[in-house]
Amino acid sequence: MDAIREWLACHKQEVIRFAVLFLFLVVCLFGLGRLIYGNTEEIGTGELQLDETYVAASSAESNQSPEQPEESEPVREIIIVDIKGAVSNPGVYQAEAAMRVIDIIDLAGGLRETADADTVNLSQRVTDQMVIYIPAIGEEAERPIAVPENPLAEQESGNGVAGTEKVDINTADAVLLQTLNGIGEKKAVLIIAYREENGSFQTIEEIMEVSGIGEKTFEGFKNLITVGAK
Repeated sequence: MDAIREWLACHKQEVIRFAVLFLFLVVCLFGLGRLIYGNTEEIGTGELQLDETYVAASSAESNQSPEQPEESEPVREIIIVDIKGAVSNPGVYQAEAAMRVIDIIDLAGGLRETADADTVNLSQRVTDQMVIYIPAIGEEAERPIAVPENPLAEQESGNGVAGTEKVDINTADAVLLQTLNGIGEKKAVLIIAYREENGSFQTIEEIMEVSGIGEKTFEGFKNLITVGAK
């Protein structure tokens, strides 16, 4: 013990310096440790906040319903039709391409009491620039009924009309007969009844023997008919 005391007495200054240096190192290490630990904690907290923000944004996007594409409305083709004769308000009307003759009659206010609807094919589809003529009862159709004013379609070739297949009045049914100008459901039935009673038509002019078909009506479709089968 005496030797230790003597050594400490001789080296007192060195011991004090060593103790101070040791304490300084301890303080530095402690401060450095706090600094490193604090930065790590801040970084971890920042990453956690970033993750929470990303999750919240992703959740909001997933909850938003996808925008539904707007359905485009179908394009409607507008045509112009002229209706004349025994209707309440004859004139020129705008119509849709899918309409029928009966629809145009409705646009014109309907038929008059004197109208002869049996001479008109009410189910015929209308076309652009079509002229529809509704005759009165007892009136001969003086012009084509429900046919388009198309010069190309009216070019005659020989005894027929270019691009038009003739209707055989000896074999045609009521529906086909009603495609002829001036022939409605009633007259189509009369043509078939005449054919069954008197046999096949020998000439196209013989159709004028059918009740209700006069010379003016015949002129409207004579180039569209034939008596091919007898």
